[in-house]
Amino acid sequence: MSNQTDASSKEIYDSVLGYVEHNTGGLQPPLIHEAPVIASVSWSYPDEHPSRVRSAIAAATSRGDLVRVTDDSGEHERTYLGIDDPDDLERKIQEYHDRSERTTRSGALRLRVANERVDYLRGETDD
Repeated sequence: MSNQTDASSKEIYDSVLGYVEHNTGGLQPPLIHEAPVIASVSWSYPDEHPSRVRSAIAAATSRGDLVRVTDDSGEHERTYLGIDDPDDLERKIQEYHDRSERTTRSGALRLRVANERVDYLRGETDD
């Protein structure tokens, strides 16, 4: 087992991407709440400050590996993360449709945002 005390930025970055990839699609919506990503990846690197995970998320969004969307339409502001590739995101949307028997309000919101992002990435928006 490797020593996680001095985790490299790349290790944390890759862990963030892997967590988002693994926890979206299928029975889960195509986007995931940001908070559990930070908590889970931080748990994997207990000697590192959660700000390093937040920095990895910021780097992944600036590089186009992740999309970060904040929804403030409800009572609480929620931030979601997803893979920022139109083919992967579309695959996760389809997996969710195929495997989920019902969609919650939160799931429906994440589907809408993910579909809008696919359209945007493919240049199919009116914006």
